[in-house]
Amino acid sequence: MASQDTPAATQEAAERKRAFRSILGSTIALEFGLGLQRGIFNNFVVEALHIQPDQLGFVQSVREIPGLLTAPLAVAQGYFRENVWAGLCLITAAGGLLFHAAVSSVAALIAATLVLSTGFHLFYPVQSSIVMKVSLPEERATKMGQLNSGAAAASLMSVGVVMAVSRLGGTNYSLLHVLAAVFPLLGGLAVVAQKMGNETKVKRSVDYNPRYMSYYILSFLSGARRHITMTFAGFLLVETFHTPVSVMVLLSACASVVAIVTRPLIGRVVDTWGEQRSLVLNYSLVVTLFLGYALVRSPLPLYVIYVLDNGLMGFDVAITTHLGRIAPKEVLSAAYAMGNTINHVTGVAVPAAGGLLWKALGGPAVFLSGAAVAMVSLLYSRGLHRREAMAISDAS
Repeated sequence: MASQDTPAATQEAAERKRAFRSILGSTIALEFGLGLQRGIFNNFVVEALHIQPDQLGFVQSVREIPGLLTAPLAVAQGYFRENVWAGLCLITAAGGLLFHAAVSSVAALIAATLVLSTGFHLFYPVQSSIVMKVSLPEERATKMGQLNSGAAAASLMSVGVVMAVSRLGGTNYSLLHVLAAVFPLLGGLAVVAQKMGNETKVKRSVDYNPRYMSYYILSFLSGARRHITMTFAGFLLVETFHTPVSVMVLLSACASVVAIVTRPLIGRVVDTWGEQRSLVLNYSLVVTLFLGYALVRSPLPLYVIYVLDNGLMGFDVAITTHLGRIAPKEVLSAAYAMGNTINHVTGVAVPAAGGLLWKALGGPAVFLSGAAVAMVSLLYSRGLHRREAMAISDAS
């Protein structure tokens, strides 16, 4: 029997490590730049642009348009190798951040937002595809967890930079936007130069395949759960419990620290337990947390719930690795792009529907509906082994 430690095997393992370090570094660069932009965004649009609430709402809606169009836009990816496409996406995001440095009107802000959003929305599906391809099957979730941990660390560092700059006073928004652009630009150039271990181009099409229906449904349900938290959890703390800005920043920092620690651990849990058991555990906890949002009337326990809720989003790696089990490598990027588009349908629908529900019935109704979504996700996840086996059988 041939040894596993042949020169070819050793070289292949080294190439996988280099490729993973490259995509990890580029992800950290992007998340640091995005973190800087998010950290100054509200002050920038109020102080520099004197934006009105209705204009801000429109800008945020525009921001989600590239997410909805991820699948059709990703058709262009078929003309490039994956590492080149990933680099172009990062360079596009850097261009959007640099554009922000020159923004002086709401119209220009909308244009800059579209460029930035297109870049990072197109990057994430190919990022997932590359990690699936350069990782061994038994370590995919662990690698995704490490990637997400690095992203959380970058976000935390950006919060520290914004806080330090704000304490000095006289924030130079143009300079900070230029600084934010430098990191994804360098990350994009680096990932273009890095061989990713596969020399084939990916499928050039919008890949909607009924065999991947379980992945699409899980992506849709995950998007609904995520957008309820992102839109309404912080709003609950501020609107109902009058949580000050200083505490919200501290909670965000705590959530980042929790993510740094738990993302690799969650990845190892998924690799050890499998996607079905991991998602059932996740959604069991999420149901409890959403019930806490709806029923707890004291801010301190809600602060804990808020941090834990953000930490549990790391279990989304199980949805990513589930597709890696049932789809061939050449269609992964296209299928991830389709899942990203489906996920963003909820990004448009959930905030609007949740806002109307909050206005009609109050905040608890929104989080009770979130608990219902989590329960549906739990019940659906219980049959994931069977659906996975059917998808693999259909492909053979």
